[in-house]
Amino acid sequence: MDKFRRHYLLKFILFPLIFVVLLIWVYSRWGVWFGNPPEASYDIQPKPARVLLTMGMDADTRYVSWVHDSLLDVEWLDYMNVLDSTLMTVESAPVKYHSRSGVGSYYKALMSSLSKEGTYAYRIRTSQDTTQWYHFKMDSSSTYSFLYFGDIQDELEGGFDAMLPSVVERNRDISFLLFGGDLIERPMDCYWNVVFQSLDTIATSYPILSVPGNHEYLKGLTRKLERRFTLTFPYFEVDDESENALYTFAYGDARFFMLDSNRDTWNYFSQRSWLKNELKKSSEKWKIVVLHHPLHSIKGSMNNLGVRMFFDGLMSDVDLILQGHEHAYARSCVDTTEKGEVISPLSLISYCSEKDYAMDFCGEIEKWGTADRYYQLITIENDSLKLKTFTADHSLYDEVILVKNEEGKHYIDKGKTIPQKICVSDWFKNNKSKKKVEAFEKNIKEWKEEHPEALLQ
Repeated sequence: MDKFRRHYLLKFILFPLIFVVLLIWVYSRWGVWFGNPPEASYDIQPKPARVLLTMGMDADTRYVSWVHDSLLDVEWLDYMNVLDSTLMTVESAPVKYHSRSGVGSYYKALMSSLSKEGTYAYRIRTSQDTTQWYHFKMDSSSTYSFLYFGDIQDELEGGFDAMLPSVVERNRDISFLLFGGDLIERPMDCYWNVVFQSLDTIATSYPILSVPGNHEYLKGLTRKLERRFTLTFPYFEVDDESENALYTFAYGDARFFMLDSNRDTWNYFSQRSWLKNELKKSSEKWKIVVLHHPLHSIKGSMNNLGVRMFFDGLMSDVDLILQGHEHAYARSCVDTTEKGEVISPLSLISYCSEKDYAMDFCGEIEKWGTADRYYQLITIENDSLKLKTFTADHSLYDEVILVKNEEGKHYIDKGKTIPQKICVSDWFKNNKSKKKVEAFEKNIKEWKEEHPEALLQ
């Protein structure tokens, strides 16, 4: 074929064909990338509902949020220390929010000047009625625990609602519950119903916190955090312009830094600056970062590249990173000095959903897990941070201890004697294509062949 004919073929046949194929591909994926499924119309309950206790802006404050009807009204939060029964009242701050398919009035109120110890009672008072009294405890003990859950993301039939009460019943002394994003399946009222059905009375008795996940976002050419999330978790103080949902709070001798890894990449500049400044100001012994997307993905080295580029360099002074999104279990803490001192943070990726995804087994991971719902009990006691991972039936799956004292920071891996669960789940087989199932099975087989020493279930 002469040069002219090759040029003609490329210019008039091959390039247009490639362009058409790309257009068809983009068209087929447009709804996945940028589309939001329609939300059914709904009505908000005529009495205060979805009452949620969460952290405030300081150690002696707590927020309460709730939703009530579609018409704004003046409502109050009454609260008192049960020991002295001195009633305090704060007027709520109401917001009427028009979603895609309904209208709701959302309220928040801040309880302040709380004692470091003691039990508090609170109730919501409207112009027509009052709720029951709810109770929570304040505790300044140097030893405390909290629960961490990765993605929940329940469908309408739920599942987490059958698990969570038994988790809390086994760990009644926890100080709060922390979620790693994708608390809901989609930003719709029906899925918020699912969440609060699971939380039930737990939401009024223990502070509930969550970072946003991609499923809390509305899709589009630019991503937007759906406002019901920040109206439910008012500590973010995010306005209608959907600024970065960032929050830091101290508890005991630990400080938590909550990021929003779902934003478009250009938003990471201001988030990085915020995290850098907050880490520098922190005087607490333990530093814990929470974000939805893992800094080091287990689904491919190019995944979450922007998150890694902007934040990974700030993690040298961080002790623990809690992450989700990738619907698998992976724990690592691999960088040490010649003396055995840990120089990288303990990194955890976890999930508590029936849905699990394929892994590429990337990175230096010390413990893997699939095909289960996992949750963590994290205990801080003076010089130690203990992380225990349990499965849905409350079996111990992993355990590690960070020790931080004058001699440095050391890492004790007690989970290496507990067998790993690495398999393709029934959910994956029933919901993914045969090609994807076979590819995941191949990945698992190759990993097992490369790690004959691995202790497996």
